[in-house]
Parts: sequence; structure tokens; C-alpha cells
Amino acid sequence: FKKQPLSMRDLSEIKALKKPPPPIRMLMEVCCMLFHIQPTKCLDEKSTQGRLRYDYWEPARRYLLSDPFFLQKLRTYDDTVPPAVRSKIRKYFRDPEFTAERLRNCSKAAYG
Repeated sequence: FKKQPLSMRDLSEIKALKKPPPPIRMLMEVCCMLFHIQPTKCLDEKSTQGRLRYDYWEPARRYLLSDPFFLQKLRTYDDTVPPAVRSKIRKYFRDPEFTAERLRNCSKAAYG
């Protein structure tokens, strides 16, 4: 299996998802954190008390997946991650849902 370079078409495929699978959602959350995109607060459907949760999906669609230069920004990203951001994203890499294999099964675009 050879990885193909990502294209804008691939990003459009991801952007079109209304409810992305957990691995894709997590990947975009990490990208938002790396690019300093703030989440929105929305009602947590799982909560019976009407709690709010942070949602990165809509901001990711609006600010990252709609950015025609997003692929270029990813390729040239300066990998100096501030310690505060590093500690936030560390939990994602410990999650068993967040693996290259799971991403590949969800989307060629997300895996690329």
C-alpha cells in the first residue's frame, strides 16, 4: 500500500462528512490545536443534564478544510509544538481509536 499525496479533492471528501468517524474527528481536533483554531461550545447529545461540550469539527471544516493553502501549511508545518499544546494532544495518541490503521479504514484522505 503506497501512500498517495493528499489533494484538495481528498479534503473535500472529509469536509463533506456531517458526522465523521471518531478517528477523523480526532485527527481534525489535533490539527485545530496545532493551528490554534478554537473549538465551539455545543450541546452534548449524550448528556441528560444539557451539558456543553467542545466541538472542533465545525471550526475544522470552516477554517482548515476550507483553506486552499491547508495542504501547503501541513507540509511546511514547523514541528515546534509548545508544551501546553503537546500535553493536550498527547491524550489522542494514547487513544486506541486514533491509529493509522483506523484512519486508513475510514478515509484514504485522512490517512494520507
